[in-house]
Amino acid sequence: EWMQSSDALVTKAGPGTIAEASICGLPCMLFSFLPGQEEGNVPYVEESGFGTFSSDPNVIAAKVSGWLASPPALESLQCSAKEASRPSATLDIAKDLASMVFAAKQKQL
Repeated sequence: EWMQSSDALVTKAGPGTIAEASICGLPCMLFSFLPGQEEGNVPYVEESGFGTFSSDPNVIAAKVSGWLASPPALESLQCSAKEASRPSATLDIAKDLASMVFAAKQKQL
């Protein structure tokens, strides 16, 4: 609900948060990441065109203010977020795993 009623998101580079934000079409201003685990999420967001990274509060404020002050820029970021989203990813993974388990069981018979 919070994301659906927001125009942009300032967050650390957590994969679940980024996935949910992209499904909601939210531009992401990333300010932190866990080395290794979340590090690759920063280039993913930047290269997908729906956000950027900075740990500098002044840069964060200026960047997000710029997005909000420019409807065309904000709309472009929102479209890029939606294009990057994979709303059925969890279900797709579960189906793939179920297929692999089923195939392995069939080999045992």
